[in-house]
Amino acid sequence: MVTVARSFEAPIKLVFPQDLLEKGLEADNFAMLGLGDIVIPGIFIALLLRFDISLKKNTHTYFYTSFAAYIFGLGLTIFIMHIFKHAQPALLYLVPACIGFPVLVALAKGEVTEMFR
Repeated sequence: MVTVARSFEAPIKLVFPQDLLEKGLEADNFAMLGLGDIVIPGIFIALLLRFDISLKKNTHTYFYTSFAAYIFGLGLTIFIMHIFKHAQPALLYLVPACIGFPVLVALAKGEVTEMFR
């Protein structure tokens, strides 16, 4: 996975320095975030915004929850990557966070059937 992603030179990945705090602008160890790690959860978050609007309650509870879950999932991915010093598939952490948090909110609000309808 990492070998293919590093050898592929196309605008399908975001590359950012992993050791920026240690080496400053001369960082040479880079982490990658694939386009799918942004687009797939983004579509799901957009669908939850549509669900919020369909409820006609004038709140965006599910949108904000899923957006916070996405940030949490990315943070968890970066944390695990730093702990194990090895590349991690971001969707492994993003999918449970982005699905789990809104489902828990729906359970708490009693709107699970509306969500899955």
